Amino acid sequence: MAKQNPKKNQPQKKQQPVVAVPVPSALAPISSFRLQSIFIVLVGFIIYFNSFSNKYALDDDIVMRLNDYVQQGFSGVGKIMTTDSYDSFFKSMGSSGELSGGRYRPLSILTFAIEQQLFGDCYGTRMLEVRDSLSKNQMLQMNPNLANKLISEKAVLEAKISQSHEHLAMIRHIVSVILYILSVVFLLQLLRDYIFKYANLKFINHNDLAFLTSIIFLVHPIHTEVVANVKSRDEILSFLFIVLTFIFVFKYDEKKESKNLFLGLFFYFLALLSKEWGITLVALIPMSFYIFRKNSIVQSIKNSLPYIAVGVFYLILRYKFVGAGKQGEITEVLNNPFVYAKGFEAKATQIFVLLKYLRLLIFPHPLSADYSWKTIPYNNFGDALVWISIFVHIAIVYYMFVLLKKRKWIAFAIAFYLSHLFLVSNLAMPIGATMGERLIYHSSIGFIMVAAFLLLSGVNKITSEIENKKRLQLLLIVLMVVPMAYATIARNPNWETDNILFMHDAWVVPNSVLANGNSGKAFIELAQVEKDSIKKSVLLDSAIYHLNKAVKLHPKYVNGYLNLGLAFFQKKDLDKAEYFWNQARKYFPSHPFFRQSYDPALSNALVERARDEGKNGHVPKAIEYIARALKYDSTNQEIWYHYGGANFTIGNLNEAYRGFSNCLRLNPNNVDARKGMDVLMQHANPQQPAKQANQK
Repeated sequence: MAKQNPKKNQPQKKQQPVVAVPVPSALAPISSFRLQSIFIVLVGFIIYFNSFSNKYALDDDIVMRLNDYVQQGFSGVGKIMTTDSYDSFFKSMGSSGELSGGRYRPLSILTFAIEQQLFGDCYGTRMLEVRDSLSKNQMLQMNPNLANKLISEKAVLEAKISQSHEHLAMIRHIVSVILYILSVVFLLQLLRDYIFKYANLKFINHNDLAFLTSIIFLVHPIHTEVVANVKSRDEILSFLFIVLTFIFVFKYDEKKESKNLFLGLFFYFLALLSKEWGITLVALIPMSFYIFRKNSIVQSIKNSLPYIAVGVFYLILRYKFVGAGKQGEITEVLNNPFVYAKGFEAKATQIFVLLKYLRLLIFPHPLSADYSWKTIPYNNFGDALVWISIFVHIAIVYYMFVLLKKRKWIAFAIAFYLSHLFLVSNLAMPIGATMGERLIYHSSIGFIMVAAFLLLSGVNKITSEIENKKRLQLLLIVLMVVPMAYATIARNPNWETDNILFMHDAWVVPNSVLANGNSGKAFIELAQVEKDSIKKSVLLDSAIYHLNKAVKLHPKYVNGYLNLGLAFFQKKDLDKAEYFWNQARKYFPSHPFFRQSYDPALSNALVERARDEGKNGHVPKAIEYIARALKYDSTNQEIWYHYGGANFTIGNLNEAYRGFSNCLRLNPNNVDARKGMDVLMQHANPQQPAKQANQK
């Protein structure tokens, strides 16, 4: 009979977390959490102080100024919490949305509404009423006077909203910077008290590593888009609440106090309401139990079930309010950058972008707000860089699993990096963009954790003397922080306005449709306020250069055509203005700005041109201009009056009658049109017009 192993049937003890033997801190003067937090706060305000005077850029207007729910203040909270983040904007454009996946990110938008209520003015409710009335085309066609009245009121409301929006800019920037700094302080706490404390670091003080990681994260220039662009507050809030979630995950596991479990679940839900990226914690929380708390796989999953339940609840809530997003193929290349890709070009390009992200984390220069079509050409699997990216990321994944098996903390850092990178890579789902610096924000902490560890390991290999370590680590911090802080400070002013941002970035990414298009728009706006005619002409020529480049890169670029028309309109070239506006109309016939802005402006300019031709005795040419004007503003009684008068001058009585009668139909009290009709009756057979009127 075989001998039984007495240890075989004994219950196995849970493997306890291993706390490394403390290594003396090389940063003894500022080794406490309090002093390191103060240092982070001071450095954070120093490097982002010059962003406080910025206005708005990129999508700021979409989520704030053009968002009726934000402009309603507290009254808009219900809609903010139950609709797509771009719902109000899409409705104002007469569109159902051109982005895949839907955007349910209400928390940051809720903070904007609170700021609007507390520090601004709320005109959103009335603006929504006016916009809804203007969308009722049948009623407005029957009552053009009401339409013009509503358009005028809408313009007044837009001016008031813009004024309030500008007034709030500094407040919003300050709030974003405070939230960013706060997230780094909590990151420091998480790394000091939990992540690195249980990392079993042999020759590195875990507080030193936590501090270096937090400082690099704080000053990294790639984060300027997230901090300096107010709209990207969703990224800041998401990261902040993810960090807080992990803090209370570990606190509850240590102390088993129900309040810590409640706070962990609460912060996790807030992280998900901030942005979708929090869904990665469904995998990262069990991994953290397995690596840092030394739980078994089964126990790690069991301990994570409450958080997984919150994730599932969020997905149900998200689907209820925004559904699956836009269905069907998105054919607009600015919203689907791979729409023209053939074969495996899309996948090859997406893999190449992973390497580009890694390069920007290592060397963040040059930086750009835009990487849209055609900034990054399509790649294929014949490109060497695509294969380099494949091999690099296969190696990263391989080492993650090797280190995960050994329960090494670096596996968690790599998983944090890869999981968030995967979500923004287009490999998991289309995100509507090739890449973006804000999109690597969450992943960057995983990269920085490993980078900081390698740097301190290098210092440790150079010397084991504590005083020498102290000098080298201080030198390392200076060499890391100063250049990156300088680059961050230098980048912040580029985000002051859309105009400044894209006039700068159009030269950084010269093949970007959006960068060129927005740069062209910026030059037009500068020309509008320029009084010197020569400088004005130069600015408009610069605008036309960038806009022509944009529509050449993307022949269906509606905003490019609209702004080209505007540039030529300011140059008083009405033929080209009309041509480019009609090009835009071909691709977006329901664009609301035609009725509200472009058509009335073009119509009035054509009438002025008609007056000039009439004064010079070129009446047929004048009639041609007036007829063109009526194509764009057929509800303008004055234009119909001029059309009738000009035709009467050359004896075209039928068209004269049509002009005067349409004028009187729009305004029966128009004295000049009534006089014109009386004179017409004296020069023509009164039965003929009456017969025509009956036919009509």
